Amino acid sequence: MDAAAANQVSHVIVHTSASMDSLVKSIEIAGALIGAGAGVAGAGAGVGAIGQGMCEASARQPELINMIRTQFFLAAAIIEGFTFLLLVLAMIVLIKNGGL
Repeated sequence: MDAAAANQVSHVIVHTSASMDSLVKSIEIAGALIGAGAGVAGAGAGVGAIGQGMCEASARQPELINMIRTQFFLAAAIIEGFTFLLLVLAMIVLIKNGGL
């Protein structure tokens, strides 16, 4: 192999390595965004299911509405707390990879 061909091969390998780093960062950013979207969708579905249960429970026993409402807000707050934690973790991944 002559020197020109060896130089060309090493240039291709370096270019592929830089391209691979870019691809890995892109996949990490996409994974963080997809995970955050799925987490937020799951939280929305969870709070909706809890709201449905609250409506059904208050229709069955209207005298317990204060206790039902308190339990609803506690459960919704816990779900939202985990959702915010998920979004913070996704932001950390995005900032680490230069996505923001």
